[in-house]
Amino acid sequence: MATPTPSLSPYKSVFIYMISVLSGIIPCIIAFILFKYNVPLWTIFVIIGVYITILMANIFYNFLKQIDAIKNKHEKELSVLRHDVKGLLSPALLMADRILLNKSADEKIQKSAESIAQSIEKVSEYLTASKNKH
Repeated sequence: MATPTPSLSPYKSVFIYMISVLSGIIPCIIAFILFKYNVPLWTIFVIIGVYITILMANIFYNFLKQIDAIKNKHEKELSVLRHDVKGLLSPALLMADRILLNKSADEKIQKSAESIAQSIEKVSEYLTASKNKH
């Protein structure tokens, strides 16, 4: 079963808000200080550009980590689901095989059992193939 993702605590939300505000204020402060000391404008633009580039790279890296964590969680859940489905289908496959091995069974029942066994084996193959795709 999929578990709901917990929401951010109020303190963590405030912290994220403060970081986002500071990430916008810090380049302005740096620019004003550098301008006060007569640093050429092109140098100020380069320094602020490097700062923003590093900040954006850090944000991008954190998003990639979150995406990877979600992907790993979903892979684990899919693996459990595949295992559970195969476990639920195995008794039906065993019963269909038992009917197929029983030569005294009616011909219609034999054909039905064969159809059931083939369908279950196709589902099992599909689940195995979907595991190999990921």
